[in-house]
Formats: sequence, C-alpha cells, structure tokens
Amino acid sequence: MRRLAFLAARAITLLVTLRYRVLLRRRVQFGKGFICNHRLTVRGPGRVVIGPGVNAWAHQEPTRLVTTNRDAVLVIGANCRLNGPTLIASERVEVGDGCILGSAVVFDSDFHSVRRDRRTNPNAPVRRAPVVIEPNVWLAGQAAVLPGVTVGHDSVVAFRAVVTRDVPAGVIVAGNPARVVRQLNEQE
Repeated sequence: MRRLAFLAARAITLLVTLRYRVLLRRRVQFGKGFICNHRLTVRGPGRVVIGPGVNAWAHQEPTRLVTTNRDAVLVIGANCRLNGPTLIASERVEVGDGCILGSAVVFDSDFHSVRRDRRTNPNAPVRRAPVVIEPNVWLAGQAAVLPGVTVGHDSVVAFRAVVTRDVPAGVIVAGNPARVVRQLNEQE
C-alpha cells in the first residue's frame, strides 16, 4: 500500500512539474526528488529554482511561488518542507536548506508606495529589498516576512508573527512586530 501511494505521488509530481517545464521552460528548475501535488502554483516572468528533496505537498493552502519581474529570483534550498506558503520575489527571495514553511507569506517588495502622494504620483518609490531565510528555519502558519529581512539559521517564527527586521540565529520570535521571546538551545 505504501509503495502504491509513493508511486501515485511521483506520478502527480511528474504531471504538475511537466506543466511548468513546458510553460516556463528555463525559468523554473526542479531538483531531484522534488515532490508536490496539484496545489503548487509557479508563475511570473522571473526565475524559480527549487533544490533537491523539497516536499511541496500542500494540505490546505496552496503553495505559491511568484516572481514579479524578469530579474527576480526565488531560490528554495535542499530538503525544505513547503506546506502552503506564498513566496513573492520582485528582486530575490532565498530560502536555505532544511527549512519548514507553513502558510507564511514572504515578499521582498511593498508593491505600493507609502508616500503621501502615492495616489497622484505614478513614480512614487516602492521599497524593494531581498529576503533571506537561512538554513533550518521554521516559519509557522500565517507569519509574514517583510522586505529586507534576514531570518537567522535555526530560528522559529511563530504563528501570525510579522517580521519587520532581522532575526538572530537560534531564537523564537513572535508578535507584531516580531520580537525575540526566547533563545533555543541544543537540548530542545
């Protein structure tokens, strides 16, 4: 029975990735051992690189990998678990090896200006800055990581946290804006 489930998962992955390989050609790259279901969406004019051993089998929310311009790059490291996140890159979003991403939202652009004249000035500046999620980070459900943020390795971002500035390595952050609530150690 397990073998049959594995073969079915591989067949679904093959069909989904074939669709994106045909539609997006060289703009998408799937690593060896990648697995997903029909809840994967990859779109945009930029480049999406998914490392080996990534599991994007989403259960509730779809996994969305979006680039907003030709120069945008979205990189997902090896052996990550993607369970319904939305990753939007206008410049660069990088997820390190071994990360777990729930239904979090990660984006490297505000997409709209925050200046007062934003409605009347079509050239009002929009903040863009790369986002880096270092290896072995867990982003819990409904967390948001804003432009220019680096989340340090081995850290945990709690449910519904809004990360507005860099997170040090080996901590748990929670809240809006996210703050360090405790350090992690080797025994935990």
